Amino acid sequence: MSTYIALDKVPTSPEERKELLAMRIEMEEYLSHIELTQVQMRVIDFLTSQKGYANADIEANRDFRIDLKDTSFKSRADILLKIDGKIFCVIKCVMSSLESWERHSIAFSRVVESYQIPYAIVTDGEHARILDVINGKLIAEGLDSIPSIEEAKRIAKEIIFYPYPTEKAEREKRILNAFDVITCPTSAIASE
Repeated sequence: MSTYIALDKVPTSPEERKELLAMRIEMEEYLSHIELTQVQMRVIDFLTSQKGYANADIEANRDFRIDLKDTSFKSRADILLKIDGKIFCVIKCVMSSLESWERHSIAFSRVVESYQIPYAIVTDGEHARILDVINGKLIAEGLDSIPSIEEAKRIAKEIIFYPYPTEKAEREKRILNAFDVITCPTSAIASE
């Protein structure tokens, strides 16, 4: 009953109930998007004001097309940090349960480019978990642990950007697809 009261209407038919539920879901998705956008803006502000990144080093909301044998889908990067033309780090902005997004971030970083993106961060704007994608391990926690632009440039010079093994890539793509389809079913693209 509270679902309907929140919409200031009690349904008079099953069709109206279905319509009201659809409106409720749409409203909740919109509010969630606004909250995530605010997290993303806070993180970008933190990167530029506290960590020295320039706007040219940061890319937001970039879509990547992922092809599987039986389907294709889009997966979006909330924030990318680039060093010398290469993506150095992917940042996933979430509202809660940072740990539950670690596997998504690792799979994403392994397969969206021709090389593995070496680092991934999951953050809610207040906390952060920094992951070494190559080893699939948590290496640091906290926003202050995010490397500054100077540290990132130094680290990037020591990294060899190489592809994820082809024989393992299909599995990572399927993991990524499972996350993306569950969270955004409209992101699936019909197979061509």
